[in-house]
Amino acid sequence: MSRFLMLLKMNIKLLLRNKGFLFFLCVTPIVSALILGIKSDYAMHTEEILEAHIIELEKITDRAIYVSDTTAFTVKVYDGSNTELSEYVLMELAKSGMFSICRCDVSNMTEEEILKQAKKDAFDDRAGALLYLKEEFDTCVLEGDYAGAIQLYDVSDDERWELFETDLTDILSQMHQLASNAGMEAEQVLETLNAAGSRIPEKKIVSLSGKEDIALTKEQDTYKSHIGYAFAIITLGFLFCGVCVAYTVIEEQNNKVYTRVMLSTVSRQEYLGSKFVMAIVISVLQTFILGICLFAVKEMDFGINKMEFLGIIFFLGLIFSAISLLLGILLGEVMSANYAVFTMWSVSALLAGLYFPLDSTSAVLKSISNLMPQKWFMKATEMLLVGDKGAYSMVIYVTLAYLIVITSVGSIGLKMKRADS
Repeated sequence: MSRFLMLLKMNIKLLLRNKGFLFFLCVTPIVSALILGIKSDYAMHTEEILEAHIIELEKITDRAIYVSDTTAFTVKVYDGSNTELSEYVLMELAKSGMFSICRCDVSNMTEEEILKQAKKDAFDDRAGALLYLKEEFDTCVLEGDYAGAIQLYDVSDDERWELFETDLTDILSQMHQLASNAGMEAEQVLETLNAAGSRIPEKKIVSLSGKEDIALTKEQDTYKSHIGYAFAIITLGFLFCGVCVAYTVIEEQNNKVYTRVMLSTVSRQEYLGSKFVMAIVISVLQTFILGICLFAVKEMDFGINKMEFLGIIFFLGLIFSAISLLLGILLGEVMSANYAVFTMWSVSALLAGLYFPLDSTSAVLKSISNLMPQKWFMKATEMLLVGDKGAYSMVIYVTLAYLIVITSVGSIGLKMKRADS
């Protein structure tokens, strides 16, 4: 144990003399905290920014994609009812923040003309769904005849289609239940719903395609975007700090220090173990510096508890510090290691969806995305944003899985390298 501590102390001294290490150790957590702090100013105005509204189209031929919010699921509505009840349904969908509702008045058109235009919009417009509210909407909804009230078309591969269909069905079912149980007319149903307040909760977890996917409000989605950018910056710091540890190994091998250490009573396991512990130390140090920055600004809010976020950062740092350390040792050359970790950082951040969502990409790209560590940590932040405490166990299991793979691949690589030398 004394030999191990001696090696660890020696490694720490070498790293503290490395200006590059100190730069990435201190600067990347500060920049990440600044990115997270942007959300604090935005949150004060979130209610004003996220005010729900329905986008009105002048003509049925107008394309919804040109005027809709591209960050939300676009729905083009052919409103042949134009009643207060249909207005309520569309407003409730818009309030969720997940759907961009674009409505055109088709009360002066026949059903055949509307359906003909819908077939055309399915190819010419890029809306995720087309919704036709029929003239007898109020009567049919209150009687539970949804087929007579609406016509719904899925015209995209976006998985949010099922979420939209579920929300719409829930609203219509609630109206029907009020009418059937209490014998209410349309006006009474509307008064009861308005008195009860908004039906759609601020946050929820829904099931899409047999998997647990998380639906976020616009405010939570903005929190997620800033957290993704913060992940990208601090991951860069973890990777290059890990390379600095690998640099000490490379220098010790080139200067025959490693040979002298192996001739002493120090075992190879103790030597490599001390380097791996340095990855843990790096993760602790960067997490600590980030924590100081976060708690220095008390009003900073990014949707989740600060201690929970720091825990996620620690485990993420553990994975990437270990990856860069092993890459540096296996490549055996500083510049090659720098190129490798920078390439890995840029590609993994992109494929993990830290910069923009990959929900509408191909199945192959989504499968590749699931191999990136940041993908799972972003999933954990989504779970924490909606209050799902299952994120804790998921983060631990994911970290252990990656560390097992990293150490296994690293052990095989080191054996092959020694065999070739």
